[in-house]
Amino acid sequence: MEKLVDEGKVKNIGLSNYNIEQIEEVCKTARIRPACLQVESHPQLPNLELLEYCKKNGIAFVSYSPLANPGSKFRQLEQVILLEDPVVKEIAAAHSVSPGQVRIRYQIDKGNATIPKSVTPSRIVENLSVTGFTLSAEEVGRLSDIAKNFPPHGYRTCGVQHWSSHPNYPFKAEL
Repeated sequence: MEKLVDEGKVKNIGLSNYNIEQIEEVCKTARIRPACLQVESHPQLPNLELLEYCKKNGIAFVSYSPLANPGSKFRQLEQVILLEDPVVKEIAAAHSVSPGQVRIRYQIDKGNATIPKSVTPSRIVENLSVTGFTLSAEEVGRLSDIAKNFPPHGYRTCGVQHWSSHPNYPFKAEL
């Protein structure tokens, strides 16, 4: 990847689904530091320690699945419908927006880039319509506290446990 930067074919190098230890390992040997880290993040899995690490080290934090995959064909029957969380719904009502818009705004107000996904045209428009309000620090805190309902590490909706036996599986602490 560094050669591609040198050749002008790419501008930056990013990582996806790395933990702090893995990022540090990359930084020990890389000539070019990663520009961003893309990980699942939403109020039920805020990844606050990883977010702080990225901020301290100048790595942009990119949240994927900020809506927690409500329509995923991989959703397990026992998975919680996270858009129905009472705190999210209460904050949405207070701002006259949807729970999905609150979850996207949560990432923006924490200073993160975010990648919401939808295949429904009306929801795509809704997902883009998050600039007319901001969340207070207290609301951001309340949203981050939702993860405490899913100990010990939050609630991962992108099930990647099929990789859990791989030696570089980044979420071993969650097993």
